[in-house]
Amino acid sequence: MRGVLSEPAVFLFAGMPRQDQRHGLDVLYGLRERGADAPELLAAALLHDVGKSEGVRTRHRVFAVLVRAVHPEWLDRVASPDPDDWRFPLWLQLRHAQRGADLAEAAGCGAATVQLIRYHEQIEEAALLPPLDGWLAELQAADGKA
Repeated sequence: MRGVLSEPAVFLFAGMPRQDQRHGLDVLYGLRERGADAPELLAAALLHDVGKSEGVRTRHRVFAVLVRAVHPEWLDRVASPDPDDWRFPLWLQLRHAQRGADLAEAAGCGAATVQLIRYHEQIEEAALLPPLDGWLAELQAADGKA
């Protein structure tokens, strides 16, 4: 992890729930096994779910998956941006990519890392230029999104 992340980004990673840290490491190792070595991509692998660290727990993730399976539009209607509302973790779940990109940018991560985090949930084309378009495809594949 050190050598991939700057000191402020290490603090972001350390603040993530253990399951998200483990997942980030799994994505990083998967990318390395495929020969990826771009520091920006590897940093995005570790931090791509950092936007969930402010309150999204397993129960929220399960609830979101179940609701999306039955009524996908309902989740967006019930989620609340109010941090004091019980529905806030659902809002974070839906918007964790943007929130994670904002946190990574504030921690001094490079523009490429920030963009990869911002678009890692988008299955459709994010209209990124090379090499970011290829890195995004690699990140999504390692994350199980592609």
